[in-house]
Amino acid sequence: MSKIENTNSHKDIYSAWKDGLDHFYSNIEKSIPQFHQAATNRIQEYVKALNNVSSSIIDIQREFATKTRIKPNLPETSISMIHDSAEKINRSFDVQNKISVASINAVQQNIKTWNENSKSFINVNRNMMDSLVFNPKI
Repeated sequence: MSKIENTNSHKDIYSAWKDGLDHFYSNIEKSIPQFHQAATNRIQEYVKALNNVSSSIIDIQREFATKTRIKPNLPETSISMIHDSAEKINRSFDVQNKISVASINAVQQNIKTWNENSKSFINVNRNMMDSLVFNPKI
C-alpha cells in the first residue's frame, strides 16, 4: 500500500483526487532542493571544465612557443585589443546575467499574480454557482 490512502477509505471521488494531488505536490516540493542542488552542481562543474580546457590550451601553446623559440611578444595595440575584448565579453556576460535574472523574476511574479487571480476566479465561480443552483434553505 502506498503513502496515498487506500481508495476504500475515501467517501467520494473528490477526496480521493484531493489526497492524490496533495501527495503529488508534496513530492514535488520535497524534490525542489535536490533538483536545485543538482543543477547548480552541474553548472559549476561545467564552468570548471571550461576553465580547465581554456587554461590547458594556453599552457600548451605557451609550451609549444617556448620549445620552438617563437617569440610571444605582441605590439601594445594587440595587447590592448585582447584586454578590451576580454572586458567587453565580461560586460556582455554581466548584462546577459542581469537580463536572465530579471526574466526569471518576471516569470515568478506572473505566476504569483496568476495564483492570486485564480483564487478570485474560484470565488467568482463559486458565487455564480451559488446563485444558479437551487438552495434548499430558502
